[in-house]
Amino acid sequence: MPKDLLGREMTPQEVRLVELYTGLKELAGEELPPTAAANVRHALAQLAQAVNSLALVHEHLTDLDV
Repeated sequence: MPKDLLGREMTPQEVRLVELYTGLKELAGEELPPTAAANVRHALAQLAQAVNSLALVHEHLTDLDV
């Protein structure tokens, strides 16, 4: 089982959150219609707060050019 930033094993739900976050980051980097791109960025911003707060991932979206 993967570990979070504090060294604790992630729950299956936390693993899924990280997978969703990673998938949204990938999707945000693709060529999308303007409305879809805006909504993907919005969803990514919300999910980024969750994974950061749970110490699953630590990164700033501005560093990713998203």
